[in-house]
Amino acid sequence: MRAFSVLRQAAHQATVAASSHIPRTKTTLPIVGLAVHQAPFPSLLHTYQSTLTLLQQFPPSAVYRQSVEAITKERADVVKQLGGKGSEDEIEAVEHRIGAGYIEEVLVQAEEELALAGKMLEWKAWDELESPPAPDQWKQFVQTPSTTSPDDLK
Repeated sequence: MRAFSVLRQAAHQATVAASSHIPRTKTTLPIVGLAVHQAPFPSLLHTYQSTLTLLQQFPPSAVYRQSVEAITKERADVVKQLGGKGSEDEIEAVEHRIGAGYIEEVLVQAEEELALAGKMLEWKAWDELESPPAPDQWKQFVQTPSTTSPDDLK
């Protein structure tokens, strides 16, 4: 999966190379195996748009669709508002606002969410179960109160 992701990233970088963006000054990341993306904003917006398009095939009442749409739209809005041409300061502002690591990590998350959305569509996770669940299967785990007092822990 990682090799496919790297190849897809390289192919997409080639297609967005002509877009107007500021060349990255960052050359490495402190994460082994994750390369600096030269044009992260166009790639992110493309991935987000692909995810939103795919989610349109889900029923509007599907909880997965609702939550992924909300997160994807929120993050796309951040990229559109703060992204600009992709200077390091703009990239850091987007990273800070999203709060999910480096922009390259955010791009990997977006690509993996897109792949998961495809699987969820294939699985039709919103359909009723083929057989009814066992009684109390979905009952929340209940812990019994502890008989240990704080003094016992000293």
